[in-house]
Amino acid sequence: MSSPHRFLLRLVVLSPCLLAPYGASAQPAEQPPVYTFVAEWTVPRAQWGEAAAFFEKTTRPVLERLTAGGTLGGWGNYETVVHQEDANTHGTWWTASNLAGIERAREELIKLPPNPAMAAAKHHDYLVRSIIYNGKTAGPASGYLLVSSGKVVPGKGLQWREFWEKYSKPTYDELVADGTIVGYSVDVEQVHTDDPGWRHTVVVAPSAEAIDKMNAAFQALGRKRGAEANRGIFATQAELTVAGVHRDYFARVVAHARK
Repeated sequence: MSSPHRFLLRLVVLSPCLLAPYGASAQPAEQPPVYTFVAEWTVPRAQWGEAAAFFEKTTRPVLERLTAGGTLGGWGNYETVVHQEDANTHGTWWTASNLAGIERAREELIKLPPNPAMAAAKHHDYLVRSIIYNGKTAGPASGYLLVSSGKVVPGKGLQWREFWEKYSKPTYDELVADGTIVGYSVDVEQVHTDDPGWRHTVVVAPSAEAIDKMNAAFQALGRKRGAEANRGIFATQAELTVAGVHRDYFARVVAHARK
């Protein structure tokens, strides 16, 4: 995910590849790859209803069929909540354990008739790979999408990952286990359209109340650690990430499913 899409919420900090990311030569044991294709549009407000109706009638049935058949691991459709001038308003994602599944879905979707609401809309695609992830079977359901993005200092990719897995992953795993969030991932661009140092922490939550509960869990963790420990953590984070470039993204998930 790229510059207009710097993935809300400043959380404690979306395998073979086409282009190697920072830190790829000496990373911890990898989970099996999960790839996500994200297609985004900037749709005029007057045409939002038309765009949603088209998705429900044409796009959703394809994604549901491919997920049920095992080609895809999940999909989602969302609308931006916190808007920016000339930035995306709508997006669709689908995930797979291999690029063949991603491409099969894309090939079927581009055969659909064009969406009239998006005929003149600005469009941007992303292909990302999840390097850390966890989640439960879910959907079809609605919810919220939160993305928190930061840029790792060149050459610090392995250290950043170890830092994230030590200080953030345990709490996210607990939130998945107790059902507070549907799932999370740390994503890097598989096909780079921006600086490969970006890391995107992506969370799908079932409700706004769940987001509040997630934030409360991280706040409670900070209080439990104490001021001195927190200062050390923030100092390490400052050494591993580029200052002043953190970005957030917040969207309402109209519908999604996860196997």
